[in-house]
Amino acid sequence: MAEMSKEEIARFVMQGTFTGKLATVRKDGSSHVVPIWFVLDNENSKRRRRIGNIIFTTYSTSVKANNIRRNNRVSICIDDQTRPFSFVTIFGSAKIHIYKQKEVLKWATKIAERYMGKKNAEAYGRRNSSEDAVLVRINPTRIIAEKDIAVWD
Repeated sequence: MAEMSKEEIARFVMQGTFTGKLATVRKDGSSHVVPIWFVLDNENSKRRRRIGNIIFTTYSTSVKANNIRRNNRVSICIDDQTRPFSFVTIFGSAKIHIYKQKEVLKWATKIAERYMGKKNAEAYGRRNSSEDAVLVRINPTRIIAEKDIAVWD
């Protein structure tokens, strides 16, 4: 088992169609974990090698959105379920952005392209950018990343 470099982390989290398992805090303090589709926002990064914000969309009334409004501390785990196994867990603070159709459509389409392919990106982007959708940005504050977990030394 070995730690990943920043470059490896950025490549890993955007590899293929890995989903993120998002953990938020419920009103009673218990955890709520759900899989999400996401992309990285490296547009504003000074260096492309750094992990940018994690972007996803959700309905404004979803459990995860309500949890984030109450407590913005979140974590997200992305894992490779094939040998030799690797994972990245990102801890951070989430912010819900009020609905701006053009912005939500832009990101929903990028996310859809990753998971559904270019051919279906526009249709899924439109579907996931309705007026009851919100954009969520997670600003990473700490990252744990391990690769080759099942490799013997």
